[in-house]
Parts: sequence; structure tokens; C-alpha cells
Amino acid sequence: YKYLKRRQRKADLHRFWVRPIFSVQKRYQQGDSDNLIKEIINTDPDKYFEYFRMNIDVFNKLLELIEPSITKLDVVRSPISATTRLQICLRYLASGDSMHSISFAFRVGLNTVSKIVSETCQAIWDNLKDIVFPENSENLWLQRAKEFEELLDFPNCIGAIDGKHVVLQAPPHGSTYYNYKNSHSIVLLAVADANCCFTIVDIGAEGRRSDGGIFRDSKLGHQLENNDLKLPKARSISENGPTLPYVLVGDAAFGLTSYMLRPYPQSCNLNIIKSIFNYRLSHTRKVVECTFGIWTGRWRIFRRPLITNVDNAILIVQSTVCLHNFLMMKDLNLPIENRSYSVNIPLQDQNLCQGLYSLESLKNNTFCGSTVRDQFTQYFSTSGAINQQWTKAYTRDY
Repeated sequence: YKYLKRRQRKADLHRFWVRPIFSVQKRYQQGDSDNLIKEIINTDPDKYFEYFRMNIDVFNKLLELIEPSITKLDVVRSPISATTRLQICLRYLASGDSMHSISFAFRVGLNTVSKIVSETCQAIWDNLKDIVFPENSENLWLQRAKEFEELLDFPNCIGAIDGKHVVLQAPPHGSTYYNYKNSHSIVLLAVADANCCFTIVDIGAEGRRSDGGIFRDSKLGHQLENNDLKLPKARSISENGPTLPYVLVGDAAFGLTSYMLRPYPQSCNLNIIKSIFNYRLSHTRKVVECTFGIWTGRWRIFRRPLITNVDNAILIVQSTVCLHNFLMMKDLNLPIENRSYSVNIPLQDQNLCQGLYSLESLKNNTFCGSTVRDQFTQYFSTSGAINQQWTKAYTRDY
């Protein structure tokens, strides 16, 4: 009797090759890909942008880049098309819905959705990373420094750095991912440029670790210490002024070095000059916070814990940072009024995978962190002063 019951249970579990609601016929008749999406393409482009966080032209360009990697062979059954696969992945990332919801919407099995998302995220990372993270050169660093100086009045700055916790469900034996916010997470450590694009990313560190510790042990940190990057030499930031290196700007979590500026600590009695420096650094550092804001606003999967394992969580973050840069690069070619997101942060508006500077040898350079910071402080209160900094410094409004 028990044997027969067991046989019957197995038969019940495997009574469908494909559930009727997920059949090819039902997918064509009622699935989003062949119905809703086609309708909004023809009638409501704004809703198409809301659905996928990109317009149809950008979608087609992205599909062209990754289609060879996600196209399946027609062997026993007709495969799901590359277009539908990309639509499923983008909708999952953009909506924050569960895979169950995506499964019902596109009339595709739950396990199939899971596999499609994983494979498509991998294809996005493999095909876009070299496009959106170009190989660094001295000219590229100089261009980024020029943008910081023009947009934010902060010379010799080539990036703003910070860490972002990506919350996920508790992994097995995952105490190392338990962070100070009482949740489990992996960390995205990122450097952003003045246009709110990621220029360097370090993905997957355990949530219990600090931003400064992750940076120190990262490939970027080692490259900075060993002078392994193609970076511009130090230059004078004012006429007859001192020669200063190119720097990253970060918050108090990072150590003060000749290539990393952090604010003066609030625990000491700050004079007006040091308060001005803290304001100027804080305002410049906001670009990385804005970058994280645009990233999570566009890909709403990060508005809730990721219900997946650590490896897939890393893959999701990798694909979305590539998509973020891909879309921002498209925006930068448009007039400001036509951009999806405003990325310029003029200093007058009060509302708001790589490296740094190079000298002959970092090990033998004459710069030290406190000296570099003091010289920037002197510059900001003299020839580099701007009008609104005095009010902000007096009121500590930064």
C-alpha cells in the first residue's frame, strides 16, 4: 500500500510536461511579451519606459549586443526567444516583483524564469563590462578630473567613493554577511564620476566588513599602494600654488592618505577654514550617493531583500551596474532636457573596475595625507573660494 501511494505521489508530481497555463499557445495568447508589451510599444512609449526603465531603441541596442549569448537552439521544443528572455530579466530587475509574479505575467515556468534571469544577467555582464568600464588611461583620468572641476569646483579629483549594502535573505551559515543594520548583505564598493556613472566597482564583500577595510583589501587598494595604474602626475591647482596629487574623496570610513581625502573629524573644534573644506568635500562626495540613488531607483529589485543565494546576488549587482552605465552613457549623448535622469549637479544647487593618481613612486613620494588635505583646505579658503561656502560652513549645513 505504501509503495502504491509513493508511486501515485510521484505520478502527481510529474503529470505535466508543461503546465497548461505555461504552454506555448497560452504564452502567445496571454503572455506579456506577445500582448501587453507589443501594445504599449505601439500606443504608449512612456509606459514602455516605465516597464523596462529604457526606451525601445535602447532595448534593441542592448538585445543586439547580448542576443548571441542568450539564443537557444531549437532541438525538441521551440525555445523561448532571446527577446522574451531579455524582457523577463529586465522586468524582474526593474519591478522588484518576485519570480512567481514574473512567471505568471509572462506565462513561463518558475524554474525557467530563475534560469533565464541568471543566464541573462551573466550575458549582460560578459558583453557590457568592457564597453561601460573602458580601459583606464591617463587621458581618461584627466577627463574625469576636468569634469569634477567644471561641475563641482573640486580640482584634482577623479572620483567619489562609498559603499552600498545590498540586502539579501540570510544565507546558510551566513553570519559573516550580518551587518550593523541588523540585516544580511553584500557590499558594493564603488567609485563614481561627476556624471553619476560607476568607474570602479568591487562587488561581493561580506556585510559585516567596513568600507575602509574592504577598500584596503581590494584590488583597487593594492593598485593604489603599488602604483600599478595609468594615472596622471601631480599638478598645481592654482597659480604659484603647491603641486598636489589627484585624489579620491570619501567619508570618514576611509583612511586619510595622499590619494584619499576624508573630512576633518567633528570631534575636534573645527574652525571656519576646516568647515569650508568639509563642506566642499561633502558636496563633491554626494555624486556617489546620487549614483546609488539613481541605480536603486531604476532597478527596484534593490528596494527589498534579494531572495537568492550570494553568487546570484553578486551576478544581479554586476549586471545592473553595467546596465546603469549603459543607460547613463546613452543619456549623456542627449540634451539635458531629454535625459531620463538629471546627472549634472551644479555647485549653486544646494538640494541635491579602477584607480587614482601616480607619481614616480608611491612608496617614495613626499606627500602625506594630512599635508595634502591641509593644502586643499588652504586653496578652498583663498583663490578657490566660492560665495555660498561661507554660509554653509558657518551653519554646518552639509
